[in-house]
Amino acid sequence: MIEGLLLLNKPRGLRSAQCVSAFRHKLPQKIKVGHGGTLDSTADGLLVLLAGAATRLSNYVMMLPKEYMVTIQLGTTTDTLDYDGTVTATYPFRHIQDKDIDRILPAFLGMRMQKPPVISAIKLNGKRASDLKRKGIEPQISPRPVTITSILRTSTISEEGQVSFFIKCHKGTYIRSIVRDLGYMLGCGAIVGELTRLKIGLLSLDQAISFEELETAAEQDIDKHIMSIGEFIRHFTVFSGDDQTENDLKNGMFISIRKLHCESRGQVPTEEVVCFTGRDLISLGVFVKKENNIFFKPQTNLFL
Repeated sequence: MIEGLLLLNKPRGLRSAQCVSAFRHKLPQKIKVGHGGTLDSTADGLLVLLAGAATRLSNYVMMLPKEYMVTIQLGTTTDTLDYDGTVTATYPFRHIQDKDIDRILPAFLGMRMQKPPVISAIKLNGKRASDLKRKGIEPQISPRPVTITSILRTSTISEEGQVSFFIKCHKGTYIRSIVRDLGYMLGCGAIVGELTRLKIGLLSLDQAISFEELETAAEQDIDKHIMSIGEFIRHFTVFSGDDQTENDLKNGMFISIRKLHCESRGQVPTEEVVCFTGRDLISLGVFVKKENNIFFKPQTNLFL
């Protein structure tokens, strides 16, 4: 049975749903297919597709830090915050210098409140904000906390007002909102011109296949491009235990940390998620404190 992760280099102009559909057509009918977080149709880069038991890893993929390269256009605003929208205003920008941008970039670092774009997949009372906007209803989206760990200017401002950045951020961060806020702070407006997702955790665009490779791959060969669940869990700190511990976890029981042996350290802090591996079980969960002891609480069990 095919199960695992497919790393895809999504081209600009293609929706994430189209990529999921193309992947589904390469697999036997009964295998579930999903993704580890969408990518705007106007963006390109790394999209993680999931098959079989790996579809249950979706939230774990989405929680990983992400890296982007973005080129912005100064001097304009649109209703979508990118080049695909309708222009709402234009402003002078030629007085803006590189040093003006560098001066305000530190304000974006760390945890901050960010208002997501109105044109987004965020749901309000069960309805997508973008769908409400298209019906003429102005969605009321509240700011929410996001974390940005790095934002670096990687080019000088061009004559046309374009400038590029490297951004590393955590779950829920909208690059379009960062660019909108940057344009506001500069006083000249700004939109996303080009956006590429480079990494999700340890998963890199360099490892991804192209959409053309996906479409032309023979169905019997698609498993050659699939990353195993076992390889993916290297993001987390991995523990092991004896057969009885594994059986207890299969039954959803909490396990004392004293019964666990640390096999490897991962990128994700142990306060967020840890992993147990056994003979035929991978269990993702969290540590909880109970009765003066620390226990592993299983949240997602994958049977191999």
